[in-house]
Amino acid sequence: MKKKILLVVRIFVILIFLYGVYMLSTFSLFDDEIILIEEITLSSKNYDLKIYHIPSNATNQSYIQIRKTDNELEEVLGSYERYNSLSEYEILDSDSLSISLKNTNLLNSSVKKIKIKLP
Repeated sequence: MKKKILLVVRIFVILIFLYGVYMLSTFSLFDDEIILIEEITLSSKNYDLKIYHIPSNATNQSYIQIRKTDNELEEVLGSYERYNSLSEYEILDSDSLSISLKNTNLLNSSVKKIKIKLP
């Protein structure tokens, strides 16, 4: 009877050890998913604008990035560190974009308004 209990305990310890090894080998410290926040189609231009949230990693803080997409080719127009959400955007005229960015991780974060000249 005692031998059966010891065998069950040993099997249980081995299973816990294997589960721990599995968890350590598949652990991810940082999010690596780039999130598309907004896609803006410009009727007066022949390209689209995409606004992404890029998560933080070991060397960078999270930031918002604006890219121009033209025939599957993307060009970075601007990167704004320490912001993680887009409050609002507005196309001012055919060559300007106004965006409002905010960091929702901070309690008293102010909204930053940025005007971007479009190519």
